[in-house]
Amino acid sequence: MNKMENDRDRLAIERLLRYMHEHCTEPFDAKKHASMIFFSESKLNKVFKLYVGVGPGAYFRRLRIQKAMELYQQGIKSWTEVSHIVGYADLPSFSKAFKKITGTTPNSFAP
Repeated sequence: MNKMENDRDRLAIERLLRYMHEHCTEPFDAKKHASMIFFSESKLNKVFKLYVGVGPGAYFRRLRIQKAMELYQQGIKSWTEVSHIVGYADLPSFSKAFKKITGTTPNSFAP
């Protein structure tokens, strides 16, 4: 990869990261996100991991959980409500993701 291609890839990933942060409550769609920056899904996974350290799906799940913790700290005290706001269909799937990422359950989370 030459420098120009590296710069283009880095800028594309930065653009996608901004989008992900602004839209972290929406579903993650690897194909859609790849096409937004004119990448194939395999190139997205490879380049994203190179620049960010984890794959785009894992990064997006962390963003959602981070947003959930922020909402909880801001006063939304129902984990069910928080889980729906950040895009989870139900509390059990949210709780499983929360524990996988934080190492604790939502009810054990103390801001």
